[in-house]
Amino acid sequence: MKTRNKIAILTNIVAPYRLPIYKILAQDFDVSVFFSGWEDNRDFWQQEQLQVKGVRFKKAWGFIFKIPQRRRGLLFDYWYLHINPGYLWDLCTNRPDAVISNEMGFRTLMSLTYGSIFRRPVWVCWEGTMHTEKNIGVFKRLIRSLIARWAKRWISFGKTSTEYLLHLNISPKRILQVQNCVEEKVFTAEAITPAFNIRPEPVFLYAGQLINRKGIKYLMDAVARVQAEGYKFSLLLVGGGFEREHLEKYALDLNIKNVVFQPPVKPSIMAQVYKSADVFIFPTLHDVWGLVVNEALWSGLPVLASKYAGCAQELLPPQNIFDPLDQEDFKAVLRRALNGKIAAPDYKKLKTIKDVSQLIANNVKGALRGYENLSGS
Repeated sequence: MKTRNKIAILTNIVAPYRLPIYKILAQDFDVSVFFSGWEDNRDFWQQEQLQVKGVRFKKAWGFIFKIPQRRRGLLFDYWYLHINPGYLWDLCTNRPDAVISNEMGFRTLMSLTYGSIFRRPVWVCWEGTMHTEKNIGVFKRLIRSLIARWAKRWISFGKTSTEYLLHLNISPKRILQVQNCVEEKVFTAEAITPAFNIRPEPVFLYAGQLINRKGIKYLMDAVARVQAEGYKFSLLLVGGGFEREHLEKYALDLNIKNVVFQPPVKPSIMAQVYKSADVFIFPTLHDVWGLVVNEALWSGLPVLASKYAGCAQELLPPQNIFDPLDQEDFKAVLRRALNGKIAAPDYKKLKTIKDVSQLIANNVKGALRGYENLSGS
């Protein structure tokens, strides 16, 4: 009986939404996931148990540095720099037949080093966009330039990510474009009960981190002005973050009516959160994708999304996309939603977890067959 090929997946943290992909890949390969550790802004993710049939998880030795990012004098977000030399040791001891590395940083340099020494194929997964990467520093540009020339295989999570890779002069023939995805069955199951009973309707929902990068302040400004015009609706904010207390005070200062703050919930509860709302709104100023949009669409919610979300152009029609930095545009999209003039959710644009996993698996299989033929010739 032929031994199954081994693949190693290198990532910073183990995101719950990636576990179903690992599970499907494990049907064809022996899968090991080497990760850096945990980031304190996603503590609730650690509650998810790392138990997937056929998948081995191991924390790589190294360090995580938390670096504040500021915009216009305000704390915009934190950047977590992962430096884990243990990746190379784990790869050399595990000796996978193929490696999939997330992002263009230290772990990918370790992956490419392993691939070059042992002549194994390496894929670089990429999610960034022209917008999210426009302010990166010189050092990051140099590293990405090196990796762009070194890596031969790429997995792009969406059209906007492919656009960035093409900007780095990477040949489209080397890029497998998939789509950021979630396990759709969780959100399409029957008999999902609402987590919250919010009135009055309609209920606009935001779910995610309460930080400046997500544009919540601009959302509140627009909500306050539209409510002042006489529109009646509720705003439900589900999440936590360093801006939460400030945003609660800001809502009071603006005299926003019917605004409800709820703490973050486990990923397994999110389907019930979406069931509590009528419209999902994603006002981000900077997001490589925005998987909450996928979740909301699968849950049957119409979605309003910022043009700065990597998923917006791929998943939504123009009337559902807005510029959160343009208050007139923001107010206009809220009015369109309240007057029933936005598009309904369109499932046809969404890829299932099986679709995406199979694309990756087939690409890896094809490359490994090429390596086996080369070795046998």
